[in-house]
Amino acid sequence: MRFVHFNDVYRVTPQKLPGTRETIDVTKFATLLQAHRPTPEDGLVLFSGDAFSPSVESSITRGSHMVPVLNYLSPDVALTGNHDFDFGYPQLSTLVQSSTFPWLLSNVEDTETGSVPKGLRDFSTFKKAGITIGVIGLIEKEWVATVPSWPSNFKWIDPVEVGLKLSKALRDPAGPHKCDLVIALTHSRIPNDIELAKALKARTFVADPSIANSHGVDIIFGGHDHLYYVAKGCTSWTNYDLQLPVLGAEADDGVLVIKSGTDFRDLSVMNIELVQTAPGSVRSFVIQAIKGERIVCTPEVKSSEELGAILKDLLSTISKTMNQPLCKSLNVVDVRSEIIRTEESGAGNLFADIARHAYDDALSMQGCGGSDGVFMCAGTFRGDSRYGPGEITLGDILEILPFEDPVVVIEIDGEGIWDALESSLSTWPAQEGRFPVISGFRVEWDSRRPPGSRVLGVWEENIAEDTESEGSVSSHDSREQPTKTPNTLLKEIPRQNGGRQYKIVTREYMSQGHDGFQALTGRRYLVDDENGQLLSAIVRKYLLGAQYIHTMKRRATIDTPEPMHQETTQVLTRARHKHSRESKSKGRLHALASVVLRDSGYKTRRSKGHFQKPMALANRENVSLVDCFDGGACRHGKPEAKVNDKGEESNLLEISPAVDGRLKDLARI
Repeated sequence: MRFVHFNDVYRVTPQKLPGTRETIDVTKFATLLQAHRPTPEDGLVLFSGDAFSPSVESSITRGSHMVPVLNYLSPDVALTGNHDFDFGYPQLSTLVQSSTFPWLLSNVEDTETGSVPKGLRDFSTFKKAGITIGVIGLIEKEWVATVPSWPSNFKWIDPVEVGLKLSKALRDPAGPHKCDLVIALTHSRIPNDIELAKALKARTFVADPSIANSHGVDIIFGGHDHLYYVAKGCTSWTNYDLQLPVLGAEADDGVLVIKSGTDFRDLSVMNIELVQTAPGSVRSFVIQAIKGERIVCTPEVKSSEELGAILKDLLSTISKTMNQPLCKSLNVVDVRSEIIRTEESGAGNLFADIARHAYDDALSMQGCGGSDGVFMCAGTFRGDSRYGPGEITLGDILEILPFEDPVVVIEIDGEGIWDALESSLSTWPAQEGRFPVISGFRVEWDSRRPPGSRVLGVWEENIAEDTESEGSVSSHDSREQPTKTPNTLLKEIPRQNGGRQYKIVTREYMSQGHDGFQALTGRRYLVDDENGQLLSAIVRKYLLGAQYIHTMKRRATIDTPEPMHQETTQVLTRARHKHSRESKSKGRLHALASVVLRDSGYKTRRSKGHFQKPMALANRENVSLVDCFDGGACRHGKPEAKVNDKGEESNLLEISPAVDGRLKDLARI
């Protein structure tokens, strides 16, 4: 039997090969896949998850552009990965429904229905070359806790337990399926895949004859790790050294695990030799040998003209959508280098405040609450221009936030925070990209002092929920406390090695020590680069949720075609009541979805709920109603730019980025 496998694919546009100017892309990959595709009678094409995010394109389409691409590549079956949940389960469900092949998620139960999530399957069966094959999909627990949009009613179940249960159901000679072979698609780290393979006895019959009478799976095709790996249990592999030491695979004692790289760069093709077992055996067929080949996508491969035409239409529509407005700014969004790289800026504050709460739900699932703050560098924000006042387009956001390294969460002590701040302020007044952009902190510094001793004090800032009262101030420091906003609580962060570990949202680029941020290296990740999302996608998701609230609160009713989550109903009900009261009093409208108060003095900061609620809503609801990109047309191969009418434009969310004194240079007061 012949099997073809790939996993973790993101970019559809050309990507440069390391050390060259030559490029590859999905159209070349499609040619390779077609050349090695099994016939419908003798094998399967398998995909192990992560396609709908992250990429610059997915920040615009929320994954819709990948549906026609995957449908063209036409795997027989796929497993959902962590990034497929980036825009929430309702959006994933929509993407899956538009796919021409089944998607699996076997070891997750919707506790409200007692079965796998709606639209997904716990297994699929195929008849190939006279052999009945069952395919299941298993995920590790680790990444579930890093998905901000993970529904609270989705319960992860031990994959060993589910693998054994499905093996019994699928192989049952008296059952409806009578599978001869059971394959597991996984989205897990290498160590977890190896342990799973051992527990479910994914080995050749030559290596372990006892597998014939043991339930489990016959072979694992994995994703999540962005590397190419073939376990030692395989017989032979062209273009890959089976004895090559691989970090994390030290426990490989001859199991059957295959991982096929990432981003349309690699393809695994193999022929599997089966042998029939003795009558009455648990496994009616077992794997005798596997001989495979690593197929590498190269610039010399001819591009698929058919897929190229599909992509041309998709990318053209995406380009047109860049002109669509996402919000209106009452103030200038100023990202000029002479501003954002030398002083606190309203634009930096805006994006940092949004990013701070991007992973709060995921961190809460890990039992450590939301993040404590954000530490980014001003070089994150490009465009070097002034945007607004007025409409801010999707293209503006992507021009300001062009980078494709993910936003991560690390733990860091007080000394590390101080050291990182000193480094970021050390080159002032040069317009360096390392200048700090923060949220969740108050920092006082003095540009007159020599580099390395410019930071005078750092305070953790917590904004009280739903209160206008004065917050208490820490009295640990004998110096005068920094000016506080009326509803904030301030607590000093001492320059202390060890002690409390603060949960800081930052960029992977910075956590790797680039741009002088050595203080951020070697820290424990709570959300790592494999599970992090792009800042552009985070901001887009927040604005979608905020626009949804802004739009729905003005409607006479909040009825929608699909039932809403109870928390969404509560948020919208409160927003509508507040809007009604403010309209009657003819006071200034302070929308629930507004980023900050319009008072340029910024006397009262918005509570964290004003950032959390739109983000959470966008994760759990279908927000296509307010999306400027027509995902439905795109998914069905008829991409067309959506044009907002004047009524929609007049109903745009209003934002007002402002400076609030969180990064105060005492030399310039």
